[in-house]
Amino acid sequence: MIDNYFKKTGETKNIVPKILAIIMAIILWMYVMNEQNPPFESSFIIPLEVRNVAADYVLLDAPETVKVKIRGPRNVVAGVRTKDLKAFVDAKGLSEGSHSIAVNVVIPPSLELVEITPDKVQLRLDPIISRQLAIEVRLTGTPAPGTVIGKAVPAYERVTVEGPKNVVSTVEKVVAIVDLSSKSNDITADVVLTPVNRANKEVEGLTVHPEKIKITVSLTAAIKKKILDIKPVTQGELPPGLVIKSVVTEPNKVEITETAPNKGIDKLDAIYTEAINLTDINKDTDKEVKLQLPEGMTGTTGTVIVKIKVGPR
Repeated sequence: MIDNYFKKTGETKNIVPKILAIIMAIILWMYVMNEQNPPFESSFIIPLEVRNVAADYVLLDAPETVKVKIRGPRNVVAGVRTKDLKAFVDAKGLSEGSHSIAVNVVIPPSLELVEITPDKVQLRLDPIISRQLAIEVRLTGTPAPGTVIGKAVPAYERVTVEGPKNVVSTVEKVVAIVDLSSKSNDITADVVLTPVNRANKEVEGLTVHPEKIKITVSLTAAIKKKILDIKPVTQGELPPGLVIKSVVTEPNKVEITETAPNKGIDKLDAIYTEAINLTDINKDTDKEVKLQLPEGMTGTTGTVIVKIKVGPR
C-alpha cells in the first residue's frame, strides 16, 4: 500500500530508506519512553475499612491494615500516597459469627493492582446485648484511728452493662471502690463502676450505665470499753467502840463503755461508789449503792452491794 501511495504521488525513489526511518523513529520513541519512565511496582500498607456493619452488632478481630502492590509508570507511582489508595470489606447483611470476606481495593485509574495481602480477611460479628448486674462496694484504705466503719449504701442496687455478647457474658459483677484513708466522718462519694469477671479482673470494652453512682459510707467513733475495779466510798465515823474490819463489793469489777467519743475512759483506773454514811452502822451491814459513772459512760451494772464488816476496837 505504501508502494502504491508513492507511485501515485510520483515519489518512487528512496522508498526503503524512508520506511526504515519511520520504523526507527517508532523504535526510538518507545525506547525513550521506556527508559525515561519505565513501568514500576511499589507496595503500600493501607488502612482496612469495614463498611455497613449493622447498628446492633460490633466488629471483632478485623485486621487494621492490608498490603497492596501496584504497578504503573515510574513518575506516576512515585507520586502515589497512602491516602490515594482505599481498601475495604463490605459487611452488609452479615449476621452473628465468623465470616471470610474478600478485600476490595480502589486505586487511581492510571495504575494497575498487582496484589492484595491478604485478599480475604476473617471478620467476627457479635450482637450488642445488655445485662442488669449487682453492685459490690469495696472499701479500701484505713480510716482515722478510733473510727468504726458502718454501712456502705450505693444509690442503686443494680446497673446496666452493655457491649458485645461474648464479652458481657464474662462479667460476674460490677465493683465500686471507696477509699476511706484517714476519713473519720460519714462520706458520700461519686464512684466509677468497674465490671469484673469471676477472677475479679476488670473486663474492658464495655459500657456501664450509669458510669458513676453515689455511695454513702457511715463512719463512727470506735466504742471503747474497759474493765475497772470498784472502790467503795465511805463518809462519817462508826459509833464509839467499833472499827471497820473489811469493806468489799459484789461484784468487785465492772465493764465500762464510752458512749460518746473522747470522754476520758483511757484515764480511768477505778469506778467509785456513792458515799456510804457510817454513822448509823453498828453491825455487819450489806448496802446497795449506785456507782459514780462519769458522763458519757455506761456500765454493765449501775449498782453494787457493799459488804461492811465491823468489830470492837
